[in-house]
Amino acid sequence: MLLGMGIRVQTTVRSPLDPSAAYVFACNHQVAIDIPVAGIAIPCPFGWVAKAELAKTPFLGPAIRASPSVFIDRSHPKKSIESMRVAGERIRNGLSVIIFPEGARSYSASLGTFKRGAFQLAIEAGVPVVPVTILNGWDICNEKTRRCRPGVVHVVVGEPIQVVAGDRKQTDALMTSVRTVMENELAAWEADA
Repeated sequence: MLLGMGIRVQTTVRSPLDPSAAYVFACNHQVAIDIPVAGIAIPCPFGWVAKAELAKTPFLGPAIRASPSVFIDRSHPKKSIESMRVAGERIRNGLSVIIFPEGARSYSASLGTFKRGAFQLAIEAGVPVVPVTILNGWDICNEKTRRCRPGVVHVVVGEPIQVVAGDRKQTDALMTSVRTVMENELAAWEADA
C-alpha cells in the first residue's frame, strides 16, 4: 500500500531488541498510515491491541482475529479487566503487541492525551514498554486536507523501559517516561527540520 503511494519508511532503532522477547510497543498516532508504517518499522514480530468493537468491522475484524492480536473490551469494567488479564497472559507467553496510547489520531505532530490501558497492560504482563515515535506521518499524508504525497516517513523505536510486574502504582510514572521520550524525539525532529 505504501509503495503504491510512493511512501517509504526509515526507521532508527535506539537500542537492539531481542526478537524472542515480548514487549508492549507504545506508538503515537498521527494519521491512518501509522498502522502500515508501524508494521514496517517495528523490528520484531507483534500483534495489535484493538478495541473489541473492531472485531465486528468487515474485513478489518476478521483480519485482526486471524493475526496474533488481542481485543480489549472496554464496554463494561468486568469485561475490561478480564480482557486485560487474557491479553496480559498472552503477552507473558511471548506475544509482543503494539498499542496507540492516545486512542485516536492527532492529525499533527502533537501528542494527544495518553490513556492508561497500554501501560496497565505492560504492567499486567510484566514486559518492557518500547516507545515508538512516528515523526512526520501527518506531513506526508494529511487527512485533514485529504492530500498524500510521496516521501519518507521517519520512525524512531526507542529503548525498552522496564516495568515491575503487577505494580500498578508505577502507571503514571511509566506514562510520563514514554511521553517524555516521544516529546523529545518530536522536538529533535522539528529542530532539525
